[in-house]
Amino acid sequence: MNTTAADSPDPASHAIAPETWRTVTLDAPDTLALYGAQKRGHLDVTLTNGSNQPLDPASCSGLVLSYRMLDAHGALLELEGVRTALTGAVAPGARHQQKITVIIPGAALETAVAIRISLLVEGQYWVDSLHPAHAKMVTLEKPEGLTEAESRLAAASQIWPQRQGNGMRWPYGTIMVSERHKLMYIPVAKCACTSLKSMMVELAGVDRAAIALELGVHFVTDRFNTGVQLKDKPIDEARSILASDQYFKFSVIRDPFERLVSAYLEKFVYKRHSQRNLMHTRPVISHVQGTADIDLQQGISFDQFMEYILGQDAYDLDAHWRPQHLYFRGVPHISHIYRLEQIAELEQDLLQKLGITVKLGHENKTGKSALRLPQASSFRACEFDDREAFDPESFMTTPHADAIRQYYREDFEFYKAAG
Repeated sequence: MNTTAADSPDPASHAIAPETWRTVTLDAPDTLALYGAQKRGHLDVTLTNGSNQPLDPASCSGLVLSYRMLDAHGALLELEGVRTALTGAVAPGARHQQKITVIIPGAALETAVAIRISLLVEGQYWVDSLHPAHAKMVTLEKPEGLTEAESRLAAASQIWPQRQGNGMRWPYGTIMVSERHKLMYIPVAKCACTSLKSMMVELAGVDRAAIALELGVHFVTDRFNTGVQLKDKPIDEARSILASDQYFKFSVIRDPFERLVSAYLEKFVYKRHSQRNLMHTRPVISHVQGTADIDLQQGISFDQFMEYILGQDAYDLDAHWRPQHLYFRGVPHISHIYRLEQIAELEQDLLQKLGITVKLGHENKTGKSALRLPQASSFRACEFDDREAFDPESFMTTPHADAIRQYYREDFEFYKAAG
C-alpha cells in the first residue's frame, strides 16, 4: 500500500488541460464484497470521456486509477489503495472499462467502510481534487459465515465470467492454448496436470493469473471463462486452433497402473474428506457401499475401486481414471507425448523450440517408500490413516491386476510407445 502524498494541482506540468476533467466521469457498482485473508475484491470501473481531448497514458505518464478509504464519518484514512495503470487510450466521447484490485490493509479493516475511486496523475494530483463529482463512491461489504467453497466462488466471480462455454465436447473443450506462443496442451488428469495447467494459465496471459492459481487452477479454469481453454473461445476460432498444424501440441501421460494407484491414494485415502475430491469419489463410494449415506471414514478398498471401474463403460468414468488414450481421440497434429518421468525433457523442448523457460514440478505427488505392504489392495481407506509411507507397488498384488491390464490395454500400449 502507498501512503498518500501531498499532491497538489499543477496545470502547467501535465499534458491534459484541467478543464478536460470536468466531463470525465467514473462509474462502478455501488458495493464491493471483500474475500479471503487479504480482504481483497475486484471491481469493474467504467471511465467515460465526455471531453474533446483523448486520455492517453502514453502521452500523460502516471495516469492511473486508484482509491482512497473512508471511515463511517466520511473522513479519508491515511492509507491509499492499489494503483492500477490505465490500460489504453480513451478517445473523446468513448467509454473504457477495466478491472481494478481493491485490498484493504489490516490497519484499516475495522474502520474502512467505503472507498472513493478517482483517476490520479501520479506525483501531481488526484482528479477529484479538481472536480469532486469525478469520483465514484463504493460501499465495502465483508461477508461472514461463508464456507471456503462459497468464498472462492464469490471471489472468482468478481474476476472472470461464469458461463458454460461454446459447446465443445470433451476432451476438446478442456484443451489449453497460448496463442502468443503457439502452444497447445492436452491435459490428462493425474499426470502432472496441476503444474502444467498452472504453466499454461501464466503463458496464456490469463487476467490475474496469480489469483487463478491461488484460488485453484482446476476450479477456476473449469468453472469460468478465462480464455485459456478452447471452450472459452468462439466455436469457429476454437475449431480452427484445434485443426491447426502451427501449434506445438503436447501432453504428458503416465504408467496406467501407477496412475490408478495415485488417484486412489490421493482421492479415496489421504484427502478423502476434501469437498473437492468428494465431487469425484462420492458416486464411486456410494455405488460400492450400496447407499447414498456413505461411510467416508471407512471408505473403500483399492480392490473395490478396481471392481467398480471394471463394471463401467470407459467413457463414463471420472476423468481421473478414464483411459488416457481417449484424451487424444480426434486431436490432429500432436507434436509430442511425454511420459511423466520425462518432465525435464519437456522443459528442454519448450526452451529450445519456443524459447519458454519453465521449471515444472509434480504437485499432488503421492508419498512413498521402499516398504512393501502385503494385502494393501484389500485395506479399507481408514486402515491407511496411521501408517507411514509405503511402496505403491504393494497394490500390484490385487486379484484384478490382469483384468485391469486388459481394460486399459490401449493405455499400456500408448504409454509404451510414448517418449
